[in-house]
Amino acid sequence: MLAERGMILMESLTDDERRNIYLIKREFIRELDHGLGKIKKLISREYSGLLTNIPSNIFYYMYFRGGVRNNVINQIKISLKMAIEYDGTNLDQLVEKYKAEYLKNDLISLHCKADHPIFAELQEITVNNMYSRVPILQALIHARGNTYDDLVKYAFTTKDAVRHVLEIQLIFIDQWIELLGKNKDAIRPPNIINVELPISADTIFKIIVETYDYGLARLEQKLDKFFPPAMA
Repeated sequence: MLAERGMILMESLTDDERRNIYLIKREFIRELDHGLGKIKKLISREYSGLLTNIPSNIFYYMYFRGGVRNNVINQIKISLKMAIEYDGTNLDQLVEKYKAEYLKNDLISLHCKADHPIFAELQEITVNNMYSRVPILQALIHARGNTYDDLVKYAFTTKDAVRHVLEIQLIFIDQWIELLGKNKDAIRPPNIINVELPISADTIFKIIVETYDYGLARLEQKLDKFFPPAMA
């Protein structure tokens, strides 16, 4: 029933809503690629000498530009589907419908040991994040404007409102990082061509934290772009 309803809703989207979905997806992928560019620099620095058989650039393009990028894009698509199908009352059903597919693409789940005691808790954080994303994306889909920036400013109107939305998302990232910081042995080293790379959990966690810090700085830049200081 939910699948049929989802198809009907997709077909009933207005031209403006279809354009907004395109703008949202394009912006999210653009930000993803910015983040991957930062990761590439961190890999070149941190993994120097560790990847004796796989040069860091090859590792980056095979692992991050390949699998990781595709996983995140799949999650973006799933989140947008949920936002399209959301009617204000069916969030539990939508999470249940898409949870397995979402978790299959979840970077935390994919890069942690499934038999570790905290694995279920990590996945629970991911599911809670699914709940928080849907109303935000739906507001953007129904907003008015010709650019992604226009959609954000229409949907949330003030810098404080946008910051609040971002802070909701950051809560879950903080929870992941705090949990992994106390349980680094849960982190699984990257695997390429069925070969587990000799990279320590400390090194991987350092990359995670520095990428997060980069993301925070990037968000502040975006906030100033949406609402320049004179307008805030």
